[in-house]
Amino acid sequence: MSIRKYLRGMIAIALFAGMAPVAQAQTVSGNFNVTVTLTSACTVGAIGDLAFGTYTAFGAAVNATPVTANFSCTRGLTGITANFDSTAPDSTAAAASTNAVGAGVIQGLQYDITATPQTVTAGTAATASSIGTADTVPFQITGTIAANQAGDPTQNASPQLRTLTINF
Repeated sequence: MSIRKYLRGMIAIALFAGMAPVAQAQTVSGNFNVTVTLTSACTVGAIGDLAFGTYTAFGAAVNATPVTANFSCTRGLTGITANFDSTAPDSTAAAASTNAVGAGVIQGLQYDITATPQTVTAGTAATASSIGTADTVPFQITGTIAANQAGDPTQNASPQLRTLTINF
């Protein structure tokens, strides 16, 4: 093969290579919506016992040691109301309101109970790197046994189960 043919061949290859399209990286993007339907909820931790201690028949009124019911709720809930059950023996409860009120009888002693909302502690907002936290919605539960009651240890034994419900 002559040098001339060889050079012509190399030139032809070089020209052909220059004519071939050059591959280039490209991108294409599209938009989409992210959606969710959130159902608000609350959960409650353990609530301690509302303990009146010792009551002496025909004695002075006795106040229970207050306990707090802490509810963990969806952030930003407003208009939360509360009420007690009325399923315990000889118990009553008012309709749901900001303060839950109720009454009952335990060991023949009439008592009154109240759950009062306390200051809500705001949770933290979720971010791309954090799931966030719930609002803490506390209710302080107090109770009183009125003075000058005789009592009856056989009527509605102790302990007596009561339920505090919040509505949101």
